[in-house]
Amino acid sequence: MKTVKTAKKGRANTAAAIDIGSKLLRMRIAQMSKGNLQDLEYLEYPTSIGHEVFTNGKISFESIRALSSALHGFSNLMEEYGVSSSRVVATTALREADNRAFVVDQLKVQNGMQVEILEDNQEKAYVYGEIAQKIPAVAEEGVDLYSYIGTGSVGVAVVQNGLVVFSKNVPVGVLKLHDMLGDLQNATNDFHEVLEEYIHVSMGRFISVYPGGFPNISRLVLSGNGSSLVARLCGAKQKNGVFQIASEKISELYRAICKQTPEKISFAYRITDSDAELLYSTLALYLYLINLTGAKTVYAPPVDLLHPMLREMLAPKNRDSSFLQLRESTLACVRLLADSFQCDMKHSEQILIFAETLFDKMKEIHGLDARRRLLLDTACLLHECGYCTQPRQYSSSAFHLIRSMDIYGITENDLYLVASAFLPADDTESILTLTPKQRLVVSKLAALFRLADALDQSQKQKLRNLKVRLDKNRLLVTAESSQNTSLEEWAFAQKVPFFEEVFGIQPELTIHAALPSPTKHGKV
Repeated sequence: MKTVKTAKKGRANTAAAIDIGSKLLRMRIAQMSKGNLQDLEYLEYPTSIGHEVFTNGKISFESIRALSSALHGFSNLMEEYGVSSSRVVATTALREADNRAFVVDQLKVQNGMQVEILEDNQEKAYVYGEIAQKIPAVAEEGVDLYSYIGTGSVGVAVVQNGLVVFSKNVPVGVLKLHDMLGDLQNATNDFHEVLEEYIHVSMGRFISVYPGGFPNISRLVLSGNGSSLVARLCGAKQKNGVFQIASEKISELYRAICKQTPEKISFAYRITDSDAELLYSTLALYLYLINLTGAKTVYAPPVDLLHPMLREMLAPKNRDSSFLQLRESTLACVRLLADSFQCDMKHSEQILIFAETLFDKMKEIHGLDARRRLLLDTACLLHECGYCTQPRQYSSSAFHLIRSMDIYGITENDLYLVASAFLPADDTESILTLTPKQRLVVSKLAALFRLADALDQSQKQKLRNLKVRLDKNRLLVTAESSQNTSLEEWAFAQKVPFFEEVFGIQPELTIHAALPSPTKHGKV
Protein backbone atom coordinates (compact mmCIF):
# COMPACT_ATOMS: atom_id res chain seq x y z
CA MET A 1 0.00 0.00 0.00
CA LYS A 2 1.38 3.39 -1.01
CA THR A 3 0.88 6.28 1.40
CA VAL A 4 1.63 9.95 0.79
CA LYS A 5 1.26 12.41 3.67
CA THR A 6 1.04 16.02 2.59
CA ALA A 7 -0.02 17.81 5.79
CA LYS A 8 -0.50 17.30 9.48
CA LYS A 9 -3.82 16.32 10.92
CA GLY A 10 -6.07 19.35 11.17
CA ARG A 11 -8.84 20.34 13.50
CA ALA A 12 -11.21 21.57 10.81
CA ASN A 13 -13.89 19.33 9.37
CA THR A 14 -12.29 16.62 7.32
CA ALA A 15 -13.67 14.38 4.60
CA ALA A 16 -12.50 11.24 2.86
CA ALA A 17 -13.19 10.11 -0.70
CA ILE A 18 -12.46 6.57 -1.87
CA ASP A 19 -12.35 5.35 -5.46
CA ILE A 20 -12.50 1.64 -6.25
CA GLY A 21 -10.84 1.72 -9.66
CA SER A 22 -9.83 -0.92 -12.17
CA LYS A 23 -6.17 -0.93 -11.13
CA LEU A 24 -6.07 0.99 -7.88
CA LEU A 25 -8.06 1.42 -4.70
CA ARG A 26 -7.43 5.04 -3.69
CA MET A 27 -8.33 7.33 -0.80
CA ARG A 28 -7.82 11.03 -0.17
CA ILE A 29 -8.42 12.72 3.16
CA ALA A 30 -8.74 16.49 2.98
CA GLN A 31 -10.01 19.60 4.70
CA MET A 32 -10.92 23.12 3.59
CA SER A 33 -8.44 25.83 4.52
CA LYS A 34 -9.27 29.45 3.69
CA GLY A 35 -11.61 28.33 0.93
CA ASN A 36 -9.08 25.96 -0.64
CA LEU A 37 -8.98 22.18 -0.54
CA GLN A 38 -5.99 20.91 1.43
CA ASP A 39 -4.93 17.27 1.12
CA LEU A 40 -4.06 15.66 4.42
CA GLU A 41 -3.25 12.17 3.22
CA TYR A 42 -3.37 10.03 0.10
CA LEU A 43 -3.30 6.24 -0.04
CA GLU A 44 -3.42 3.79 -2.90
CA TYR A 45 -3.59 0.01 -3.00
CA PRO A 46 -3.10 -2.06 -6.19
CA THR A 47 -6.00 -4.24 -7.30
CA SER A 48 -6.63 -6.62 -10.17
CA ILE A 49 -10.40 -6.25 -10.38
CA GLY A 50 -10.21 -4.53 -13.77
CA HIS A 51 -8.22 -7.39 -15.27
CA GLU A 52 -10.67 -9.93 -13.81
CA VAL A 53 -13.76 -8.13 -15.10
CA PHE A 54 -12.36 -7.40 -18.55
CA THR A 55 -11.30 -11.03 -19.03
CA ASN A 56 -13.82 -13.08 -17.01
CA GLY A 57 -16.68 -10.69 -16.35
CA LYS A 58 -16.57 -11.16 -12.56
CA ILE A 59 -14.59 -10.11 -9.50
CA SER A 60 -13.10 -13.06 -7.61
CA PHE A 61 -13.65 -13.85 -3.94
CA GLU A 62 -9.93 -13.32 -3.37
CA SER A 63 -10.11 -9.79 -4.76
CA ILE A 64 -13.20 -9.01 -2.67
CA ARG A 65 -11.37 -10.15 0.46
CA ALA A 66 -8.33 -8.05 -0.49
CA LEU A 67 -10.55 -5.00 -1.10
CA SER A 68 -12.28 -5.50 2.22
CA SER A 69 -8.98 -5.80 4.07
CA ALA A 70 -7.60 -2.63 2.47
CA LEU A 71 -10.81 -0.74 3.22
CA HIS A 72 -10.52 -1.75 6.89
CA GLY A 73 -7.12 -0.04 6.89
CA PHE A 74 -8.64 3.02 5.25
CA SER A 75 -11.38 3.09 7.90
CA ASN A 76 -8.82 3.02 10.71
CA LEU A 77 -6.99 5.99 9.20
CA MET A 78 -10.25 7.92 8.75
CA GLU A 79 -10.97 7.34 12.43
CA GLU A 80 -7.55 8.72 13.36
CA TYR A 81 -8.26 11.89 11.40
CA GLY A 82 -11.74 12.27 12.81
CA VAL A 83 -13.28 12.25 9.34
CA SER A 84 -16.74 13.83 9.50
CA SER A 85 -18.00 12.63 6.12
CA SER A 86 -16.93 10.08 3.55
CA ARG A 87 -17.95 8.79 0.17
CA VAL A 88 -17.01 5.55 -1.58
CA VAL A 89 -17.44 5.29 -5.35
CA ALA A 90 -16.57 2.69 -7.97
CA THR A 91 -16.03 3.18 -11.68
CA THR A 92 -15.72 1.00 -14.78
CA ALA A 93 -14.57 -2.34 -13.34
CA LEU A 94 -17.30 -2.65 -10.72
CA ARG A 95 -19.82 -1.03 -13.07
CA GLU A 96 -19.27 -3.79 -15.64
CA ALA A 97 -18.88 -6.73 -13.23
CA ASP A 98 -21.60 -9.36 -13.53
CA ASN A 99 -21.47 -9.87 -9.75
CA ARG A 100 -21.41 -6.15 -8.83
CA ALA A 101 -24.50 -6.44 -6.61
CA PHE A 102 -22.80 -9.18 -4.58
CA VAL A 103 -19.56 -7.15 -4.27
CA VAL A 104 -21.41 -4.03 -3.12
CA ASP A 105 -23.36 -6.09 -0.58
CA GLN A 106 -20.24 -7.78 0.80
CA LEU A 107 -18.39 -4.48 1.24
CA LYS A 108 -21.39 -3.09 3.08
CA VAL A 109 -21.62 -6.14 5.35
CA GLN A 110 -17.87 -6.51 5.99
CA ASN A 111 -16.85 -2.83 6.04
CA GLY A 112 -20.01 -0.90 6.73
CA MET A 113 -19.42 1.09 3.54
CA GLN A 114 -22.11 1.96 1.02
CA VAL A 115 -20.42 1.81 -2.37
CA GLU A 116 -21.88 4.09 -5.03
CA ILE A 117 -21.27 2.87 -8.58
CA LEU A 118 -20.80 5.95 -10.72
CA GLU A 119 -22.21 5.86 -14.22
CA ASP A 120 -19.87 6.91 -17.01
CA ASN A 121 -21.58 10.29 -17.36
CA GLN A 122 -21.30 11.02 -13.64
CA GLU A 123 -17.60 10.19 -13.64
CA LYS A 124 -16.87 12.28 -16.72
CA ALA A 125 -18.89 15.23 -15.41
CA TYR A 126 -16.51 15.41 -12.45
CA VAL A 127 -13.46 15.06 -14.71
CA TYR A 128 -14.52 17.66 -17.28
CA GLY A 129 -15.43 20.07 -14.50
CA GLU A 130 -11.91 19.70 -13.12
CA ILE A 131 -10.38 20.21 -16.57
CA ALA A 132 -12.41 23.39 -17.08
CA GLN A 133 -10.97 24.80 -13.84
CA LYS A 134 -7.40 24.11 -14.91
CA ILE A 135 -7.64 25.09 -18.59
CA PRO A 136 -8.45 28.71 -19.53
CA ALA A 137 -11.44 29.01 -21.86
CA VAL A 138 -10.54 28.86 -25.54
CA ALA A 139 -11.33 31.85 -27.74
CA GLU A 140 -15.04 32.37 -28.41
CA GLU A 141 -14.89 31.04 -31.95
CA GLY A 142 -12.75 28.05 -30.95
CA VAL A 143 -13.73 24.52 -29.97
CA ASP A 144 -11.98 22.27 -27.45
CA LEU A 145 -11.92 18.50 -27.42
CA TYR A 146 -11.65 17.05 -23.91
CA SER A 147 -10.82 13.39 -23.52
CA TYR A 148 -10.33 11.30 -20.41
CA ILE A 149 -8.26 8.19 -21.16
CA GLY A 150 -9.32 5.79 -18.42
CA THR A 151 -8.46 2.17 -17.75
CA GLY A 152 -11.90 0.90 -18.77
CA SER A 153 -13.32 3.61 -21.00
CA VAL A 154 -12.50 6.76 -22.93
CA GLY A 155 -14.62 9.86 -22.55
CA VAL A 156 -14.75 12.38 -25.39
CA ALA A 157 -16.40 15.80 -25.11
CA VAL A 158 -16.69 18.73 -27.52
CA VAL A 159 -16.55 22.01 -25.59
CA GLN A 160 -17.72 25.29 -27.09
CA ASN A 161 -17.94 28.63 -25.26
CA GLY A 162 -17.18 26.80 -22.03
CA LEU A 163 -20.08 24.37 -22.45
CA VAL A 164 -19.98 20.66 -23.22
CA VAL A 165 -22.14 20.41 -26.34
CA PHE A 166 -21.41 16.76 -27.16
CA SER A 167 -20.24 13.87 -25.01
CA LYS A 168 -19.59 10.20 -25.67
CA ASN A 169 -18.14 7.39 -23.58
CA VAL A 170 -16.33 4.69 -25.52
CA PRO A 171 -15.67 1.30 -23.83
CA VAL A 172 -12.04 1.01 -24.97
CA GLY A 173 -9.91 2.03 -21.97
CA VAL A 174 -6.18 1.27 -21.87
CA LEU A 175 -6.43 -1.71 -19.51
CA LYS A 176 -9.41 -3.13 -21.35
CA LEU A 177 -7.54 -2.87 -24.66
CA HIS A 178 -4.53 -4.62 -23.15
CA ASP A 179 -6.63 -7.46 -21.75
CA MET A 180 -8.80 -7.86 -24.87
CA LEU A 181 -6.00 -7.82 -27.43
CA GLY A 182 -3.04 -9.00 -25.35
CA ASP A 183 -3.00 -12.50 -26.85
CA LEU A 184 -2.51 -11.04 -30.32
CA GLN A 185 0.69 -9.30 -29.28
CA ASN A 186 2.61 -12.58 -29.28
CA ALA A 187 0.85 -13.84 -32.40
CA THR A 188 1.90 -11.10 -34.81
CA ASN A 189 4.91 -8.90 -35.43
CA ASP A 190 2.66 -6.03 -36.46
CA PHE A 191 0.51 -5.86 -33.34
CA HIS A 192 0.60 -2.06 -33.37
CA GLU A 193 -1.30 -2.09 -36.67
CA VAL A 194 -3.97 -4.37 -35.17
CA LEU A 195 -4.30 -2.09 -32.14
CA GLU A 196 -4.54 1.04 -34.29
CA GLU A 197 -7.21 -0.53 -36.52
CA TYR A 198 -9.27 -1.65 -33.52
CA ILE A 199 -9.11 1.81 -31.94
CA HIS A 200 -10.00 3.49 -35.24
CA VAL A 201 -13.13 1.38 -35.63
CA SER A 202 -14.19 1.47 -31.98
CA MET A 203 -13.70 5.22 -31.48
CA GLY A 204 -14.98 6.10 -34.94
CA ARG A 205 -18.36 4.46 -34.36
CA PHE A 206 -19.07 6.80 -31.46
CA ILE A 207 -17.55 10.00 -32.78
CA SER A 208 -19.21 9.63 -36.19
CA VAL A 209 -22.65 10.27 -34.63
CA TYR A 210 -21.79 13.92 -33.98
CA PRO A 211 -24.66 15.86 -35.60
CA GLY A 212 -23.64 17.57 -38.83
CA GLY A 213 -20.13 16.14 -38.95
CA PHE A 214 -17.30 16.44 -36.43
CA PRO A 215 -16.23 20.09 -35.90
CA ASN A 216 -12.82 21.63 -36.40
CA ILE A 217 -10.98 21.43 -33.08
CA SER A 218 -8.85 24.32 -31.84
CA ARG A 219 -7.30 22.58 -28.85
CA LEU A 220 -6.89 18.98 -27.69
CA VAL A 221 -6.99 18.38 -23.93
CA LEU A 222 -6.15 14.87 -22.70
CA SER A 223 -6.23 13.61 -19.13
CA GLY A 224 -6.13 10.30 -17.33
CA ASN A 225 -3.90 8.17 -15.16
CA GLY A 226 -1.18 7.93 -17.82
CA SER A 227 -0.96 11.62 -18.79
CA SER A 228 1.79 12.53 -16.31
CA LEU A 229 3.88 9.53 -17.41
CA VAL A 230 3.50 10.41 -21.09
CA ALA A 231 4.42 14.03 -20.33
CA ARG A 232 7.55 12.96 -18.45
CA LEU A 233 8.70 10.52 -21.14
CA CYS A 234 8.19 13.23 -23.77
CA GLY A 235 10.15 15.79 -21.75
CA ALA A 236 7.14 18.12 -21.50
CA LYS A 237 7.12 21.12 -19.20
CA GLN A 238 4.30 22.33 -16.99
CA LYS A 239 2.85 25.78 -17.56
CA ASN A 240 0.39 27.03 -14.95
CA GLY A 241 0.09 23.46 -13.71
CA VAL A 242 -0.73 22.00 -17.15
CA PHE A 243 1.63 19.86 -19.24
CA GLN A 244 2.01 20.97 -22.85
CA ILE A 245 3.21 18.02 -24.93
CA ALA A 246 4.30 18.34 -28.54
CA SER A 247 2.31 15.91 -30.67
CA GLU A 248 5.45 15.02 -32.60
CA LYS A 249 7.12 13.90 -29.34
CA ILE A 250 4.20 11.57 -28.64
CA SER A 251 4.45 10.16 -32.15
CA GLU A 252 8.22 9.62 -31.75
CA LEU A 253 7.72 7.82 -28.43
CA TYR A 254 5.07 5.56 -29.93
CA ARG A 255 7.24 4.66 -32.91
CA ALA A 256 10.10 3.87 -30.53
CA ILE A 257 8.10 1.38 -28.44
CA CYS A 258 5.51 0.01 -30.86
CA LYS A 259 7.51 -3.13 -31.65
CA GLN A 260 9.01 -3.67 -28.21
CA THR A 261 7.78 -6.01 -25.47
CA PRO A 262 6.57 -4.54 -22.16
CA GLU A 263 9.69 -5.95 -20.51
CA LYS A 264 11.98 -4.05 -22.88
CA ILE A 265 9.89 -0.87 -22.51
CA SER A 266 10.10 -1.15 -18.72
CA PHE A 267 13.88 -1.55 -18.81
CA ALA A 268 14.53 1.12 -21.45
CA TYR A 269 12.45 3.85 -19.81
CA ARG A 270 12.87 2.78 -16.17
CA ILE A 271 9.15 2.44 -15.51
CA THR A 272 7.17 -0.29 -13.77
CA ASP A 273 6.02 -3.36 -15.67
CA SER A 274 2.43 -2.29 -15.05
CA ASP A 275 3.00 1.15 -16.59
CA ALA A 276 4.91 -0.38 -19.49
CA GLU A 277 2.02 -2.72 -20.32
CA LEU A 278 -0.44 0.17 -20.58
CA LEU A 279 1.85 2.76 -22.17
CA TYR A 280 1.41 1.10 -25.55
CA SER A 281 -2.37 1.43 -25.68
CA THR A 282 -2.29 4.87 -24.01
CA LEU A 283 -0.10 6.29 -26.77
CA ALA A 284 -2.17 4.60 -29.49
CA LEU A 285 -5.30 6.35 -28.15
CA TYR A 286 -3.41 9.65 -27.92
CA LEU A 287 -2.33 9.37 -31.54
CA TYR A 288 -5.83 8.54 -32.73
CA LEU A 289 -7.15 11.75 -31.15
CA ILE A 290 -4.17 13.76 -32.41
CA ASN A 291 -4.82 12.55 -35.97
CA LEU A 292 -8.55 13.20 -35.57
CA THR A 293 -8.01 16.81 -34.53
CA GLY A 294 -4.72 17.67 -36.24
CA ALA A 295 -3.47 19.08 -32.91
CA LYS A 296 0.17 20.14 -32.78
CA THR A 297 0.15 20.34 -29.00
CA VAL A 298 -1.61 18.23 -26.37
CA TYR A 299 -2.65 19.93 -23.14
CA ALA A 300 -2.57 17.50 -20.21
CA PRO A 301 -3.85 18.85 -16.88
CA PRO A 302 -3.44 16.58 -13.83
CA VAL A 303 -7.00 15.62 -12.84
CA ASP A 304 -8.17 13.51 -9.91
CA LEU A 305 -11.77 12.31 -9.54
CA LEU A 306 -11.45 12.48 -5.75
CA HIS A 307 -10.88 16.24 -5.56
CA PRO A 308 -14.30 17.42 -6.82
CA MET A 309 -15.98 14.82 -4.61
CA LEU A 310 -14.16 16.19 -1.56
CA ARG A 311 -15.08 19.77 -2.46
CA GLU A 312 -18.73 18.75 -2.65
CA MET A 313 -18.58 17.28 0.84
CA LEU A 314 -16.58 20.07 2.46
CA ALA A 315 -18.10 23.05 0.65
CA PRO A 316 -21.72 22.13 -0.13
CA LYS A 317 -22.48 25.72 -1.19
CA ASN A 318 -20.27 25.17 -4.22
CA ARG A 319 -22.47 22.24 -5.23
CA ASP A 320 -25.23 24.55 -6.43
CA SER A 321 -22.91 26.55 -8.69
CA SER A 322 -21.38 23.32 -10.02
CA PHE A 323 -24.85 22.00 -10.82
CA LEU A 324 -25.77 25.22 -12.66
CA GLN A 325 -22.67 24.83 -14.85
CA LEU A 326 -23.52 21.17 -15.43
CA ARG A 327 -27.13 22.11 -16.28
CA GLU A 328 -26.03 24.58 -18.97
CA SER A 329 -23.81 21.97 -20.62
CA THR A 330 -26.52 19.31 -20.40
CA LEU A 331 -29.05 21.56 -22.12
CA ALA A 332 -26.47 22.49 -24.78
CA CYS A 333 -26.05 18.77 -25.55
CA VAL A 334 -29.82 18.24 -25.60
CA ARG A 335 -30.39 21.18 -27.96
CA LEU A 336 -27.78 19.81 -30.38
CA LEU A 337 -29.51 16.42 -30.32
CA ALA A 338 -32.99 17.92 -30.73
CA ASP A 339 -31.85 19.95 -33.70
CA SER A 340 -30.32 16.85 -35.30
CA PHE A 341 -33.75 15.15 -35.07
CA GLN A 342 -35.31 18.15 -36.83
CA CYS A 343 -37.40 19.13 -33.81
CA ASP A 344 -39.28 22.43 -34.02
CA MET A 345 -36.93 24.33 -31.72
CA LYS A 346 -39.11 27.45 -31.40
CA HIS A 347 -41.96 25.27 -30.16
CA SER A 348 -39.67 23.24 -27.88
CA GLU A 349 -38.11 26.33 -26.34
CA GLN A 350 -41.55 27.85 -25.79
CA ILE A 351 -42.95 24.86 -23.90
CA LEU A 352 -39.71 24.67 -21.91
CA ILE A 353 -40.43 28.19 -20.65
CA PHE A 354 -44.04 27.27 -19.90
CA ALA A 355 -43.02 24.06 -18.12
CA GLU A 356 -40.44 25.85 -15.97
CA THR A 357 -43.03 28.45 -14.99
CA LEU A 358 -45.45 25.70 -13.94
CA PHE A 359 -42.66 23.86 -12.09
CA ASP A 360 -41.44 26.92 -10.19
CA LYS A 361 -44.92 28.03 -9.11
CA MET A 362 -45.85 24.54 -7.91
CA LYS A 363 -42.84 23.73 -5.72
CA GLU A 364 -44.98 23.26 -2.62
CA ILE A 365 -47.15 20.78 -4.53
CA HIS A 366 -44.84 18.62 -6.65
CA GLY A 367 -41.89 18.17 -4.24
CA LEU A 368 -39.36 17.78 -7.10
CA ASP A 369 -35.79 19.10 -6.96
CA ALA A 370 -33.58 21.00 -9.39
CA ARG A 371 -32.35 17.80 -11.04
CA ARG A 372 -35.94 16.78 -11.84
CA ARG A 373 -36.45 20.26 -13.30
CA LEU A 374 -33.55 19.52 -15.63
CA LEU A 375 -35.24 16.27 -16.67
CA LEU A 376 -38.43 18.22 -17.42
CA ASP A 377 -36.44 20.64 -19.60
CA THR A 378 -34.88 17.68 -21.40
CA ALA A 379 -38.32 16.20 -22.10
CA CYS A 380 -39.54 19.53 -23.50
CA LEU A 381 -36.59 19.88 -25.87
CA LEU A 382 -36.61 16.27 -27.11
CA HIS A 383 -40.34 15.52 -27.21
CA GLU A 384 -40.57 15.70 -31.02
CA CYS A 385 -37.64 13.38 -31.75
CA GLY A 386 -40.03 10.43 -32.21
CA TYR A 387 -41.58 12.00 -35.30
CA CYS A 388 -38.23 11.73 -37.10
CA THR A 389 -38.32 7.93 -37.24
CA GLN A 390 -41.90 6.69 -36.65
CA PRO A 391 -44.49 9.51 -36.86
CA ARG A 392 -47.40 7.10 -36.38
CA GLN A 393 -45.91 5.64 -33.21
CA TYR A 394 -44.43 8.87 -31.92
CA SER A 395 -44.58 8.03 -28.19
CA SER A 396 -42.97 4.61 -28.48
CA SER A 397 -40.36 5.94 -30.91
CA ALA A 398 -39.46 8.83 -28.58
CA PHE A 399 -39.20 6.38 -25.66
CA HIS A 400 -36.72 4.10 -27.42
CA LEU A 401 -34.68 6.93 -28.90
CA ILE A 402 -34.28 8.90 -25.69
CA ARG A 403 -33.45 5.93 -23.46
CA SER A 404 -30.60 5.02 -25.85
CA MET A 405 -29.09 8.52 -25.93
CA ASP A 406 -25.83 9.47 -24.26
CA ILE A 407 -26.39 12.92 -22.74
CA TYR A 408 -23.74 14.64 -20.65
CA GLY A 409 -24.86 15.20 -17.07
CA ILE A 410 -27.82 12.80 -17.15
CA THR A 411 -27.55 9.25 -15.84
CA GLU A 412 -29.07 6.24 -17.59
CA ASN A 413 -31.67 5.92 -14.84
CA ASP A 414 -32.75 9.55 -15.13
CA LEU A 415 -32.81 9.35 -18.93
CA TYR A 416 -35.15 6.38 -18.59
CA LEU A 417 -37.49 8.56 -16.51
CA VAL A 418 -37.49 11.21 -19.25
CA ALA A 419 -38.24 8.60 -21.92
CA SER A 420 -41.02 7.01 -19.83
CA ALA A 421 -42.80 10.37 -19.52
CA PHE A 422 -43.87 10.04 -23.17
CA LEU A 423 -45.60 6.67 -22.73
CA PRO A 424 -49.25 6.23 -21.72
CA ALA A 425 -49.71 5.75 -17.97
CA ASP A 426 -50.85 2.13 -18.46
CA ASP A 427 -47.95 1.15 -20.74
CA THR A 428 -46.55 -2.06 -19.21
CA GLU A 429 -43.17 -1.60 -20.93
CA SER A 430 -42.42 1.26 -18.57
CA ILE A 431 -44.51 0.35 -15.52
CA LEU A 432 -42.93 -3.07 -14.97
CA THR A 433 -39.39 -1.66 -14.91
CA LEU A 434 -40.01 1.34 -12.64
CA THR A 435 -40.24 1.42 -8.86
CA PRO A 436 -43.34 3.04 -7.31
CA LYS A 437 -41.25 6.12 -6.46
CA GLN A 438 -39.98 6.37 -10.04
CA ARG A 439 -43.48 5.97 -11.44
CA LEU A 440 -44.60 8.88 -9.30
CA VAL A 441 -41.77 11.06 -10.63
CA VAL A 442 -42.61 10.06 -14.22
CA SER A 443 -46.28 10.90 -13.68
CA LYS A 444 -45.40 14.34 -12.32
CA LEU A 445 -43.02 15.09 -15.18
CA ALA A 446 -45.58 13.86 -17.74
CA ALA A 447 -48.40 15.97 -16.24
CA LEU A 448 -46.28 19.14 -16.23
CA PHE A 449 -44.97 18.52 -19.74
CA ARG A 450 -48.39 17.77 -21.24
CA LEU A 451 -49.97 20.89 -19.78
CA ALA A 452 -47.07 23.04 -21.04
CA ASP A 453 -47.26 21.41 -24.48
CA ALA A 454 -50.99 22.14 -24.69
CA LEU A 455 -50.28 25.85 -24.22
CA ASP A 456 -48.50 25.87 -27.59
CA GLN A 457 -50.59 23.22 -29.33
CA SER A 458 -50.60 25.15 -32.62
CA GLN A 459 -46.79 25.52 -32.41
CA LYS A 460 -47.22 29.19 -33.28
CA GLN A 461 -46.26 30.65 -29.88
CA LYS A 462 -49.56 32.54 -29.56
CA LEU A 463 -49.50 33.03 -25.78
CA ARG A 464 -47.61 35.80 -24.03
CA ASN A 465 -47.06 36.88 -20.41
CA LEU A 466 -47.94 33.49 -18.94
CA LYS A 467 -48.64 33.69 -15.20
CA VAL A 468 -49.34 30.84 -12.81
CA ARG A 469 -50.84 31.07 -9.32
CA LEU A 470 -51.98 28.49 -6.78
CA ASP A 471 -55.38 29.20 -5.21
CA LYS A 472 -56.32 26.43 -2.75
CA ASN A 473 -57.27 23.47 -4.98
CA ARG A 474 -56.94 25.39 -8.22
CA LEU A 475 -54.00 26.24 -10.44
CA LEU A 476 -54.83 29.51 -12.14
CA VAL A 477 -53.05 29.92 -15.48
CA THR A 478 -53.45 33.24 -17.29
CA ALA A 479 -51.94 34.50 -20.52
CA GLU A 480 -52.44 37.10 -23.23
CA SER A 481 -52.88 36.64 -26.98
CA SER A 482 -53.96 38.67 -29.96
CA GLN A 483 -54.72 35.51 -31.99
CA ASN A 484 -57.31 32.75 -32.01
CA THR A 485 -56.40 30.37 -29.17
CA SER A 486 -59.27 27.88 -29.47
CA LEU A 487 -56.85 25.02 -30.20
CA GLU A 488 -54.73 25.76 -27.12
CA GLU A 489 -57.84 26.03 -24.90
CA TRP A 490 -59.17 22.72 -26.21
CA ALA A 491 -55.80 20.96 -25.75
CA PHE A 492 -55.46 22.39 -22.24
CA ALA A 493 -58.87 21.02 -21.26
CA GLN A 494 -57.84 17.57 -22.53
CA LYS A 495 -54.83 17.50 -20.18
CA VAL A 496 -56.68 18.69 -17.06
CA PRO A 497 -58.00 15.26 -15.87
CA PHE A 498 -54.54 13.61 -15.79
CA PHE A 499 -52.97 16.68 -14.16
CA GLU A 500 -55.67 16.72 -11.49
CA GLU A 501 -55.22 12.97 -10.91
CA VAL A 502 -51.48 13.42 -10.32
CA PHE A 503 -51.42 16.62 -8.26
CA GLY A 504 -54.92 16.84 -6.79
CA ILE A 505 -55.48 20.38 -8.08
CA GLN A 506 -57.49 21.60 -11.05
CA PRO A 507 -55.80 23.82 -13.65
CA GLU A 508 -57.90 26.67 -15.07
CA LEU A 509 -56.82 28.63 -18.14
CA THR A 510 -57.83 32.23 -18.80
CA ILE A 511 -56.61 34.03 -21.91
CA HIS A 512 -56.98 37.78 -22.16
CA ALA A 513 -56.99 39.70 -25.40
CA ALA A 514 -53.63 41.41 -25.78
CA LEU A 515 -53.64 45.10 -26.64
CA PRO A 516 -52.08 45.92 -30.01
CA SER A 517 -48.55 47.21 -29.75
CA PRO A 518 -48.28 51.01 -30.13
CA THR A 519 -46.52 52.46 -33.14
CA LYS A 520 -43.32 54.45 -32.90
CA HIS A 521 -45.35 57.67 -32.47
CA GLY A 522 -47.67 56.22 -29.84
CA LYS A 523 -50.57 55.63 -32.25
CA VAL A 524 -52.22 52.33 -33.04
